[in-house]
Amino acid sequence: MNDSVKSGLALTLLAVTALPGVAAAQPSPKSPPPDSATAQPNSPPIQPNSPSIQPNSRPAAAAEAPSRPKSGGRAISEDEVVALALRHNPDVEVARLSEKQAAYGVEAEEAAYPFVFQANAGYTRSASPVVGGDDAVAVTTRDSIGLGSALLKDFPTGTQVSLSVTGERVTTTRPLSASTNIDRSGTTYSLASRLSVTQPLLRGAWSRVGELGLRTARLERESRTGARERVASEIVRDSRIGYWELWYASRALDIEIAAFEFAAAQRAEAEARRAQGALSPVDVLAFDTRLATLKEEVTMSELQELQRSLELSQILGIEAPKERFRAAESPTEPPTPSQSEVEAKLLRQSPELKELEARVAVANARAEVAGDAYRPRLDLEGYVELRGLGNGSPAPAFGQVGTFNAVSAYAGVFFETPLTGKRESAEVSAAELDARIAKSQLDAAKARIRIAASRLIAQLDAAKARRAAARQTADIAERQLEAERSRFSLGTSTPLQVQEAEDAVRRARLRIARATVDLVEAAIEIEHAVGDLSAKLSAAEPNNK
Repeated sequence: MNDSVKSGLALTLLAVTALPGVAAAQPSPKSPPPDSATAQPNSPPIQPNSPSIQPNSRPAAAAEAPSRPKSGGRAISEDEVVALALRHNPDVEVARLSEKQAAYGVEAEEAAYPFVFQANAGYTRSASPVVGGDDAVAVTTRDSIGLGSALLKDFPTGTQVSLSVTGERVTTTRPLSASTNIDRSGTTYSLASRLSVTQPLLRGAWSRVGELGLRTARLERESRTGARERVASEIVRDSRIGYWELWYASRALDIEIAAFEFAAAQRAEAEARRAQGALSPVDVLAFDTRLATLKEEVTMSELQELQRSLELSQILGIEAPKERFRAAESPTEPPTPSQSEVEAKLLRQSPELKELEARVAVANARAEVAGDAYRPRLDLEGYVELRGLGNGSPAPAFGQVGTFNAVSAYAGVFFETPLTGKRESAEVSAAELDARIAKSQLDAAKARIRIAASRLIAQLDAAKARRAAARQTADIAERQLEAERSRFSLGTSTPLQVQEAEDAVRRARLRIARATVDLVEAAIEIEHAVGDLSAKLSAAEPNNK
């Protein structure tokens, strides 16, 4: 025996010792029917008694890879993922609170012009020196007790109305002279009622200015509602995409495990044939290399599945996940919308466009009244006042007011203007620019979303074509693998050719799964862009607003 043969035998013994020997010690797994993601309806069935299949090998490579045991992970459905995301994601909660805050802002503006009641009371004592009839200086005292109340009301038109009632009791003491030191005291009662009205004619006039706060608050509420719908739609989109990425990671791991188990069965078959002298140790080493390579792929796929599970937990708002998730559903065929359907839905229900349209309306409303605080002021003022006076008793005062015996009236104007209009001009220009910016942002978003939707439709069509091509490739690769195994059993093929055929089947199955997920994700992106996701959420949660 030469040195090369000895070296080959030594390497073979080393590899056999290092491997767990699972495939050689246990029967190779049976092939389950293919699932919906990678099914090959046109693939010919593999006969169990095919001459290319040995008694201790895996029955067929054309059948789908078996699913691994689902242990160590919580099975979760797509609907559960969406519900958890909407319940726990902090971004959704922030958007909801922001919308609620805007609703309170509307309530505050609706109550911006309440009736205001005022009341006051006071006591005043004053003393004044006076010159008497004998040229003597005497001190006169005056004690006053006053009561007053008023009811005020402002209106959105800028009108200010107030109704006030005041009453006063005055007691005076007047000495006749300093020499006699005789006091003459008296008490009077006065009553006054005044109705005042002020109407701006320039600055702050009419409801265009007075209702700006209410209009802005309502538009801001619409904007916050659109923002909440957009955020919720984004979270639902991200959670669903994360769910199907997790499904793909699990599916890829299943495929890698199935390939590893198949390679282990082939390695056991090769070892049995080597023991019978039908294969050389070098040929067995090729199977060992293949098995080790697939073990690396399994490890990488396990890590990928863990990463996808953690990413999904992050989207769901789970800070410290105590368990791993695994997808409990398989993807279904999504519909392909037409370009016209996408265009119509974009204009009708896109949450992003709704939010931007509300911002445009807010900017336009503010631009309409920009600079009003710096305009000239011209107010029309007037009041009507009734007065009454009683000496020693308040009854005559009430009687005079009730009979309109003492009526006073006033009408006038008040004018005020800045000596320069630069501040007003700057405010108007800034507000107009804000409106133009908001409109440009809306137009840019419409163009961007329209192009993105068209791109997603193309991606969806491409994913369907890719999946169909991958299925066809998998069908051909599986038949090629069977042919190579038959040739290998007859000694007309090499282990490398068999392994290349196996790898082609594995990669085709991975491409089928990837194209399936890309198809579903493109459909989800379209639903988000055109507002279907937010519309479904609004219908499912009518009390969310």
